[in-house]
Amino acid sequence: EKKLCPFMEKCYRKNPIHFDEMSHPHLEKLLVDQLDGTIEIPEVLHFACNDRSQLLDQLKVLQIVLRRERNKNKDNQHKKATVQRRQDKLKQMDVEAQALSRALIREERENHTETIKTKKRNMEASEVGSSVTKKMRQMSIEGSNCTKDSQQNVSNSQSSSRSNEQSTSSGTSIMDMYQSCDSEKSRKEVRKKAIQMMRQSGYTVSIVEPGEFAIKYAFSAPYHLFFTRIENSKETYNQQFSITFPEILDRSLGEIINSLHLNFMVDVGWLCLQYLLAGQCTDMMILYGDRVDHEKLNNNITMIEVDMPTKFGCHHTKIMILQYKDDGIRVVVSTANLYSDDWENRTQGLWISPHLPRLPESANPSDGESPTGFKKDLERYLNKYRHPALTQWISAVRKADFSDVNVFLVASVPGTHKDNEVDSWGYKKLAHVLSRYATLPPDAPQWPIVAQSSSIGSLGPNFESWLSKDIIPCMSRETTKGLKSHPHFHQWKAKRTGRDRAMPHIKSYTRISPDLKSISWFVLTSANLSKAAWGVQRNNHYIMSYEAGIIFIPKLITGTTTFPVEDEEDPAVPVFPIPYDLPLCRYESSDSPFVCEFLTSLDRV
Repeated sequence: EKKLCPFMEKCYRKNPIHFDEMSHPHLEKLLVDQLDGTIEIPEVLHFACNDRSQLLDQLKVLQIVLRRERNKNKDNQHKKATVQRRQDKLKQMDVEAQALSRALIREERENHTETIKTKKRNMEASEVGSSVTKKMRQMSIEGSNCTKDSQQNVSNSQSSSRSNEQSTSSGTSIMDMYQSCDSEKSRKEVRKKAIQMMRQSGYTVSIVEPGEFAIKYAFSAPYHLFFTRIENSKETYNQQFSITFPEILDRSLGEIINSLHLNFMVDVGWLCLQYLLAGQCTDMMILYGDRVDHEKLNNNITMIEVDMPTKFGCHHTKIMILQYKDDGIRVVVSTANLYSDDWENRTQGLWISPHLPRLPESANPSDGESPTGFKKDLERYLNKYRHPALTQWISAVRKADFSDVNVFLVASVPGTHKDNEVDSWGYKKLAHVLSRYATLPPDAPQWPIVAQSSSIGSLGPNFESWLSKDIIPCMSRETTKGLKSHPHFHQWKAKRTGRDRAMPHIKSYTRISPDLKSISWFVLTSANLSKAAWGVQRNNHYIMSYEAGIIFIPKLITGTTTFPVEDEEDPAVPVFPIPYDLPLCRYESSDSPFVCEFLTSLDRV
């Protein structure tokens, strides 16, 4: 609970952070039933007040704080309800599977004393007449299929019955059964039957069949940039750049033996289901900020909560590293959390690296570096966690050949950065890369910067306090005066890609030509437009959150000075996939942008 403000009725502060941390009963009492709309101060107050104007200013700020807390409680209740519904569904699926397993066991016991010949006749008859056996064959996951792939006969029928009986009595879940599979064939069978059970339980399942993603990945060259498929937009299902989570894990890219997930919000049960749907079974290490489920962890999963040095920052990074049977790795940088909502009907972006083979044992530590320094930057980022569990992953990165990676990593880590680390993180890193590698034409001041994010942090009291002082200079060489234009806000429109009604959780930054035909660079990142994410210049460069993103520079990817975003002028240079429509759509005077938190103007605060 909040601490009581020591100044009580004499408190004159108007800082929302102060109201977030301290309780002011005399003010909170006045806002009962006044969290929405205009605040009315009663004529008679129960405390001394010499300045009603100051009191009103305080109440306006506190109203926003209390409204945010109320909405947050509603969000938490919705989150709990969503998790509970999913858990109830899974329990229902397990109960159904167990009931069907018991029915099959009883049937097998009754038939076990018959001769092989009689048993065959009964089995043939049961295919026509026994609805229980037929339904079981369609829906149930047999424990024996998860432990061995052998031909069905009388002798292994007995062991199969015992295996089913044990798994049923111990309440073995679908995921437990899948984890016990020891072959690709058995995993495929469990996957098939799990999908059937999900559909039977009311899930609308639209799954991309595994084994084909390597072709789609090859066609995504040279950018390897994808957007999540939108469940409610059929138009996105067959797009070349659309992707589902199981496709990232597709076996056509290799057999995964280990994986590292760095993310903010994680639903472990949902994540395990994605591996099942991809037909992959692997060890997992997850570094996270917030876990939204309560599933029992299998022995193959290690969970590590990331401690933050300040409550105003968060572990917002979205990175995956997949390790394959051949000891090669693959890096995925995305904007999506690891839970269903972010992968169903929200616009997300992700970059998938090429396969990064293991270097020979005789290689030097500096071998296998990318032309962009990606390997060194990723290793430096992982080292910043200072966690011994990441040693194996730092070693895997160090031993991998990153020479085919042609993008830059731009990351943020909490702390004060100075000396030789100043240009390694946040907006300073972005400025460092753009100033050295991006190329702009003579009319560069006419090329606007487009910043697209899912939320906007506190930008300071005016345009000059952070945007024009820190952010815009890192993205341009021109004066901010030449770049500043009104209005700043534009609507999300993405009809061209079928994502017009798919709320954007993607974050991207670019600089586009006046004719809207080309861009000089593009950034895909987890970082919203905020000081916590990108950093702010105090005495040194100060950052509060973990973030990670990718910088696409034409010179290093296509050998040109710009990427085309409309028609291909050069067949050798494919159109760069922009997630939103061009030209941008301004808000009309009658529109009201959706805002929350502290995006409310207060005259005196």
